[in-house]
Amino acid sequence: MLLDAFIYNDTESYFQEYLNEELFCDSHGKIFKITGKKQPKSIFRKLFFFLPNIYKVELIFEATNEYITLDDLRDFMIERIKTLGYGKFEVKWILELQKAKSYEELILGKQN
Repeated sequence: MLLDAFIYNDTESYFQEYLNEELFCDSHGKIFKITGKKQPKSIFRKLFFFLPNIYKVELIFEATNEYITLDDLRDFMIERIKTLGYGKFEVKWILELQKAKSYEELILGKQN
């Protein structure tokens, strides 16, 4: 799950294994593919790259012109959670996903 276009880990192996060419859904059901990354242009970010919470890389997304329905996304997420096991947390998470009424609630959880 990505919450923005920036990552804090600039290790090439991490990018290749978990992000490159992977598909992601936005809060409207539109599907994007990560096609690359770019280093920050800001001098501040380059000088202080070692500080926590300073992003290292900006991801480059390409629209695929595909969409996923709310129900398909819900089913996909529930199936992935089931692979984690059936502890109290997983059961509660699945119940919350079943109640979600929007992509945002599926992705971020219910906002109070």
